[in-house]
Amino acid sequence: MKALTQPRIAKIAGLRQSHLTYCFPRKADLYVALLEASRARAEQRNGGADANPGVMLSSLFFTPEQTRFFLSILLGVNEDSDLKRALAGHAAGLCREVAAKFGLAPDDARVGAFIDELRGMSIRFLLEPGEREPPATLIPDIARRHGRDPLAFG
Repeated sequence: MKALTQPRIAKIAGLRQSHLTYCFPRKADLYVALLEASRARAEQRNGGADANPGVMLSSLFFTPEQTRFFLSILLGVNEDSDLKRALAGHAAGLCREVAAKFGLAPDDARVGAFIDELRGMSIRFLLEPGEREPPATLIPDIARRHGRDPLAFG
């Protein structure tokens, strides 16, 4: 992510850097926009916001590019307090979205624990390529461990 600079992005996008700076005055603003665009692409791949929760979660957590992107942003968090706040806000938004699909309150600890386990499994998927259970099997199992109906993910 250190290589992801405004001059470089402006050049790739065919924009003047001043235009990019106007739209994204802080690095955190740019990263949040990238996170939102990444999530929107995942949503589009899965048929929209009302897609099956299992499909949505599989795309967010078990697509190697998504996991690498998230990890690269995490690496930059310690260096930038604005980015840390922005990433926390983004994570809270994901919790709200998942909680709504579960019919739970956004601050319910079970939602955070469920997402944390999915995130951990997504990292394992990167580290251990090859034969493994598909996300369509893992996600209902993880949901069951967190007291959620696994049939909601079928």
